[in-house]
Amino acid sequence: MNVLFAVENNAGLDSRLDNRFGRAGYFLIVDTDSETILSTEENKYKNEGHGVGIKTATYVISSGCKVAVGAQPGPKAAAILEQGNVKLIVNETGTVKEVLQRIKDKI
Repeated sequence: MNVLFAVENNAGLDSRLDNRFGRAGYFLIVDTDSETILSTEENKYKNEGHGVGIKTATYVISSGCKVAVGAQPGPKAAAILEQGNVKLIVNETGTVKEVLQRIKDKI
């Protein structure tokens, strides 16, 4: 399964989860079966004004991932993710590798 992680930096599986969702530094898409990174993209919305969460939620849906891991998004972004059938896992901390081990049974 492909899972999107909202992270602070671009350090592969050692990237740390960001404490922001819409303004996360990067998005990593990880294949949870092989634990390999399929995509790393700098968040092009992180420095914009209003509507960042909505744009980010739309990006998550367009990525094809049905699970996203990161900070709690705002209510509008959360509603968009829910409408797109994306499961959101929040309140995790640490690196992608550490979080991946903890959440495997939740996805």
